[in-house]
Amino acid sequence: MPTGGKLEGAYITREQFLLREMRVACQLKLEGLSDDEIIARIKDQNLIQYPTERMVGNIAQVCVKRINAVDSEDIVRIIATGSPEAAAQANLYAMICTYPLVRDFMVNEIGRHYAEYDYALGPMEMNAYITRIQVEYPNIAMLSDATLKKIKQVLRKCLIECGMLANARATRLDTFFLDFDVKSAILAKDDYEVLAAFTAQGVF
Repeated sequence: MPTGGKLEGAYITREQFLLREMRVACQLKLEGLSDDEIIARIKDQNLIQYPTERMVGNIAQVCVKRINAVDSEDIVRIIATGSPEAAAQANLYAMICTYPLVRDFMVNEIGRHYAEYDYALGPMEMNAYITRIQVEYPNIAMLSDATLKKIKQVLRKCLIECGMLANARATRLDTFFLDFDVKSAILAKDDYEVLAAFTAQGVF
């Protein structure tokens, strides 16, 4: 990606992984509800159990945004009805489709690590990644240290949720197997570059 452009997606610090919430929204999508109906149903019944109506509405909108960004009925179905492991992988893919920052991290950082059999991913590697995107993208360079720290936490949490990192203290990537249905859904979208981040260790 050329230096000087934008790498949008720092709002993942607010929106996070949201697998439980996405499963609810995707179930409603499979029922045939429109975007507005999904948001209204989640708000009216507080289906995601948030403390305020405003929070419920905001997160419902985030979920709908991801559903539209991934643009894949197969991914939506996996998130809604798949095993916890497959749903987590599909949800991460939805985030990749929604946030350029997550796509960059998964394709250019995680994909490179797996391709090179370099499994180190501790604080030094995360700091190096953030430094690189600060150099390449002025909008990232303008973010506060606190926001950058939160970005690193959220990105690592995504890896933990999908089984790529064992826990918050882990400093090495784990061997990772991509669910066959998730892989098929990604291939159906011809999104081959994402597979570099997912399939270096194979599929099951």
